[in-house]
Amino acid sequence: MPAASRLIVVSNRAPVEMVRGPEGLRAVRTVGGLAGALDDALRAHGGLWIAWVGVEAGDELPAGTAGLPYPIRPVRLKEREVNNYYAGFANQGLWPLCHAFPSRCRFQANYWAAYRHANERFAAAVQAVVRPRDLVWLHDFHLCLVPGLLRAAGVPASVGVFWHIPFPPPTVFGICRWRAELLSGLLGADLIAFQTEPDVRNFLESVRQFLGVPVSDAPARVRLPEREVGVFAHPIGIDYETFRAHGSDATVQTKAARLRTTLGAEVVMLGVDRLDYTKGILERLRGYERFLERRPEWRRRVCLVQVAVPSRDRLPDYRDMKRSIDEAVGRIVGRFTSEGHPPLQYVYTALAREQLAAYYAAADIALVTPLRDGMNLVAKEYVASRAAREDGVLVLSEFAGAARELREAVIVNPYDVEAICRGLDIAVDMPPDERRRRMRALDRRVATRDLAWWTRIFLARLAAAGPPAASAA
Repeated sequence: MPAASRLIVVSNRAPVEMVRGPEGLRAVRTVGGLAGALDDALRAHGGLWIAWVGVEAGDELPAGTAGLPYPIRPVRLKEREVNNYYAGFANQGLWPLCHAFPSRCRFQANYWAAYRHANERFAAAVQAVVRPRDLVWLHDFHLCLVPGLLRAAGVPASVGVFWHIPFPPPTVFGICRWRAELLSGLLGADLIAFQTEPDVRNFLESVRQFLGVPVSDAPARVRLPEREVGVFAHPIGIDYETFRAHGSDATVQTKAARLRTTLGAEVVMLGVDRLDYTKGILERLRGYERFLERRPEWRRRVCLVQVAVPSRDRLPDYRDMKRSIDEAVGRIVGRFTSEGHPPLQYVYTALAREQLAAYYAAADIALVTPLRDGMNLVAKEYVASRAAREDGVLVLSEFAGAARELREAVIVNPYDVEAICRGLDIAVDMPPDERRRRMRALDRRVATRDLAWWTRIFLARLAAAGPPAASAA
């Protein structure tokens, strides 16, 4: 990789958010996620992050803002534009479409117009700062049109896309009336990566079917008249060492012990999810309810802690879902509380990393059962947090991308209440030797394919896939 290469990260959300307090507007660092993933890469390469920071952001947040080692260039969007582009087309159109919930899709012309306009703004922000040999790394479904806009503008840089969520088969993706525009926009990139091989196959088949463009499967690529676009599966990892260290930390262990004492349970189960219909929280609660029905001897010995992080609460679908979850929690607690011991604790809040580490350390069993997920990092975080103890059981949805890597988990169909119940039976009855054997195997895989591995491999392939100027010595 040439020394002159800078890294330009482009995403909808920035690694900071603007918060108004008594002293005015200030930037606050967001926790975890994509922000933490790319800090080291931006430190190594130099460069900047382009994102929407909020309606009150200035022209640039310099390096050092909120402790960041790189500057952020905000993309200016008005509140109505954000509502139609982000809450509209992205979250009410592409999000349910890609997670195979077509009945929830709302594709409206004004949403599409706002999405196209926002993508033009992001592309213009890149054009304003890009230099020859730069590596431009675009993230996720919010920015499908940006690669094509950059290609049309003749940007002299390597352009890569990482698609974090599932990519659906053509029978589902084809529901969107702007399918050709979205695919053509993505093909402006030099390299596109997805979480799993099925996502790659679905993308290639959609390109073949809706654009009539030839593709090859081995190696996966799209053959355009003037060039080829590389496509590959590259599952995202976690900051393994940080989560392992948290899991071994004495302070975290003390908090975990205190939590277990408060819960008063022999076996603690844990679910941690953003409040979203794709996460299968309601289905999980029904499966747990069936387990308590079938295994009455466990009612006073077990407690499920369900953490739900608030999300998109202004959308009607999400408000309705929260109401259903609240009702299910109330029903389970009412049915199965015995002698003051409730078998379920519901926590509706976001957790700081240290709090989350204590929950992971306290949990004998983690329930990660989304109805559909690109990867699901909670599964990997739990494994890393339990690695030092070589104990714990992961119950994992077969429809999470992580299930393709974490094969030693107890794999369940989250749509099947009986399957979740059987998974819980296996988890509570699993002998200690088998728990250790499975956890060791899971830990080796999570440790090997960590966040640094994910970033290093993608950027190396992007540098090699770009125009000659980007890969020259």
